[in-house]
Amino acid sequence: MSDDLPTLFVCHGDDEGPKFHPCKKVQEALLAANIPYNKVIAGHGHPIPFLRKGSRQVVVDATGSDKLPALRLSDGTVVTHSKAILGWVEAQA
Repeated sequence: MSDDLPTLFVCHGDDEGPKFHPCKKVQEALLAANIPYNKVIAGHGHPIPFLRKGSRQVVVDATGSDKLPALRLSDGTVVTHSKAILGWVEAQA
């Protein structure tokens, strides 16, 4: 992983999830905009907390929240929620 690149924290369904899934949408937007990034799969299982398998501690440690998707920029800024991340991607064009 390169520290110079933003890091995208997503759940396990990012590549194979439905088109409307927030983790998939932000990843597709980054790819379409040709923005290189590191990816960390930080959530496994169910989106409802008590049905999840495992912990989201890696995203909590990196961003201060367990919400996915989250984008940590190279300067340490954290962008959470898919709409905010999509806005950031759009602003890079």
